[in-house]
Amino acid sequence: MEDHQDEDFMNTISPVQLAENEAKASSSILIVESETTTNIQIRLADSGRLVQKFNHSHRISNIQLFIVDARPAMAATRFILMTTFPNKELADESWTLKEANLLNAAIMQW
Repeated sequence: MEDHQDEDFMNTISPVQLAENEAKASSSILIVESETTTNIQIRLADSGRLVQKFNHSHRISNIQLFIVDARPAMAATRFILMTTFPNKELADESWTLKEANLLNAAIMQW
C-alpha cells in the first residue's frame, strides 16, 4: 500500500471538470444588470486565477462562496482573502465590494 497523504489532489481534477466547476460558480452569482458592476480577479492558493463579474453591492462572503463553488476541494480548508497592495486582510465578510474598496481589484486567497 502506498502513502499518498502528502500529495496535492487539487491537480488531479481534469480540465473539463475544472471548467464545469468554474461555469457553475459563475452562474451562481446573480448579477443585477441595472446596478453597477465590477470585475474581481482572484489569485488562488492553488496557483489558479479566477475573474468574475459582481455587482458593487455583493459582499466579501459572495466572493468566498464563489471560490468554494469554483474549487470544491477548498471547502474543506479555511482560507482568508487579502488585497494585493497594500496587503490587507478582508476579514469582515459583510462588507460590500464598494465598502471594501474592491472595485476592479485583484485579491489573493491565503
